[in-house]
Amino acid sequence: MSSSVATTTVMEQLAQVMVDEGCEHLFTLMGAGNLWLIHHLDAQHGVPVHHLRHENGAIGAADGYARATGRLGWATVTQGPGFTNTITALLTASRGRTPMILIVTDTSNLDPQRFPFAGGVQALAPEVLLDPLGIESVRASGADAGAVLRSAAQRARAESRTIVFVMPAGLDRLEADPLPDAADPAPIEAVPIDPAQISAAVDAIDAATAPVLLAGRGVVDAGAASEVLRLAELLGARVATSVPASGALGDHPAVIGPFGGFSIGETERLIAGSDVVVVIGASLNLFQTRKGEFTRGRTIVRLDLDPAAVAGAMTVPVRGDALSATAALADEVARRAARRRSTPHSDPADAPRIRPAAIPLPAIDDADRSEPARIDPRALAIEFERVLPRERRVFLDNGHFGAFPALYLSYRAPRSLIWMPDFGAVGSSLAASYASAVADPDTQSVLFIGDCGLYLTLGDLETAVRERVPLLVVCMNDGAAGSELAHMKDWGVPPEQAIFGYADLAALAAGMGAQGALIAETGDLAPALAAWDRTRGPLLLDCHISRAVRSPIYDHV
Repeated sequence: MSSSVATTTVMEQLAQVMVDEGCEHLFTLMGAGNLWLIHHLDAQHGVPVHHLRHENGAIGAADGYARATGRLGWATVTQGPGFTNTITALLTASRGRTPMILIVTDTSNLDPQRFPFAGGVQALAPEVLLDPLGIESVRASGADAGAVLRSAAQRARAESRTIVFVMPAGLDRLEADPLPDAADPAPIEAVPIDPAQISAAVDAIDAATAPVLLAGRGVVDAGAASEVLRLAELLGARVATSVPASGALGDHPAVIGPFGGFSIGETERLIAGSDVVVVIGASLNLFQTRKGEFTRGRTIVRLDLDPAAVAGAMTVPVRGDALSATAALADEVARRAARRRSTPHSDPADAPRIRPAAIPLPAIDDADRSEPARIDPRALAIEFERVLPRERRVFLDNGHFGAFPALYLSYRAPRSLIWMPDFGAVGSSLAASYASAVADPDTQSVLFIGDCGLYLTLGDLETAVRERVPLLVVCMNDGAAGSELAHMKDWGVPPEQAIFGYADLAALAAGMGAQGALIAETGDLAPALAAWDRTRGPLLLDCHISRAVRSPIYDHV
């Protein structure tokens, strides 16, 4: 449809396009280059504008908003150093295939003699950094900027892609071309399912004695959970999930937990004992496969839009989206089972079935290593499972501690666990979890972050304080660089350089205006949560954890 508000300047038109394309929240650190755009969004459209304290946080917030909601994230920063400050978070979003638009200004077109600061000191064409990093960008050239932005937004949404919209200086004073009528986005053509591929896949499954299913992010994106569970029931097979797909299959008893580096206990045993893995919409990266340990020597039935061969395995490809391909596979499994049941002396095992018992959450498999004022992180995560509300969305920052909430908490809904390891950046998730709490305050957003990650991004906590956002921040504080400690132990390096001591981070949070509590033993958790006034903003729990417990993922990286 055509724009509903008459526009005059390009900046006004860009604001209108953003609203038309679903911008309900804008995350920013404002500068001279984007202040008019921010003004128009606020004054003319009433779009909530969220001011972060660092550009990296603005991008992280837009990324987290998109991951939590499935909608397009929007951010804007100003030129030069404003842009370069975004790179870590921007690369995380791009590698994570987050649907997001970053609007960035560029003053490299200004005459440095007339504009020695903006056109000289701060001049930098963003493409100089974006192109080598593989981050897509589009550049507005003039009065048609609104149409260019609209096209970029539609592509970012349809292709689950991060796109940087570069806005050269001077557009704020330029009269915009009339926006052409917006055409409906071209429908995405469904990939036809090849019956021969389906038949070959079912042949491979029929030959198996211990099949396991792996549901990945494609299952979430395609809304394919019900078909995955139907297939599991027909096969009597268990289903593991990738970490991004945690919770996608709810409480179904077929679900056995995460596939890959986070697999422990009975989950690990079932995967290790499988002979066929039916992989649905998962990337099969090195972390998921434990460097090939979980796929090597097996038959991999791979349902994907690009079902590439898996090294070291016999790959049976089925090309298609997770929903259509899984439905076709389940239909063929059901058809063959019905045909066998109709023949004399049929095997009762051909009836639809699923093993009834759900696998419980992992328990501590050795002694609790808590000591005075230092909690075993496994025991801490188990206690969080007991005291946290059922309706929650957990964010994991990067670091040694992350395996414990991933393993010992339950996840019952799509997007209920969000981990952002796409660039391996410590401090990637505080702004992201804040944005989740902004977008969905009825679901409790909980961030698990290490002390190093918290120190890196404390400014993002101030934004949550200022806006009184009900975010729960759990600092898994080991007073050290936990990952480096694990590596130092493995490599025989003395650990002293990675140990910093336990600061009182609850007091630091309180000094910023947040609510805070020191958690020295698991019994402190429930009272601290009961005392939290969510209407006053975030709560930071400074949980002092023991360094004596090693994350299991470090045995597989």
